[in-house]
Amino acid sequence: MRVDVVALVLGGLGFAIFAVLMTVAPQATMASIGWQIPNGIPTTEARAFYGGAELALAICLLGAAAKPAYRRAGLLLGIFSYGCVGLVRLAGIFIDGTGGNFLWGAFATEAAFTALFAFAWTRSR
Repeated sequence: MRVDVVALVLGGLGFAIFAVLMTVAPQATMASIGWQIPNGIPTTEARAFYGGAELALAICLLGAAAKPAYRRAGLLLGIFSYGCVGLVRLAGIFIDGTGGNFLWGAFATEAAFTALFAFAWTRSR
């Protein structure tokens, strides 16, 4: 299988899994990392933004995997979406003086996806 398709499918599935978790059970999902979301408007907003935005990214990446004409654009979306989340997470770790297994693990995952998308993009020319 082509590296660009592998990157797009894996990246898309990563966003899709988180989208489903945040749509179905946002409070439980975020409580697992210590973030308590109050009932009502905050839960709906978390569900809408995290579930909705991640679902949109998943659809775009998986759609790009299926359509060769969109693969390079999908790879750029993967680079920027995973890369920006990772960079802002890293900045937050240093600005807020936080860390821990979850944050560093999430950053490592985002950095790995960014590197995979960048590698696939350079190979897809």
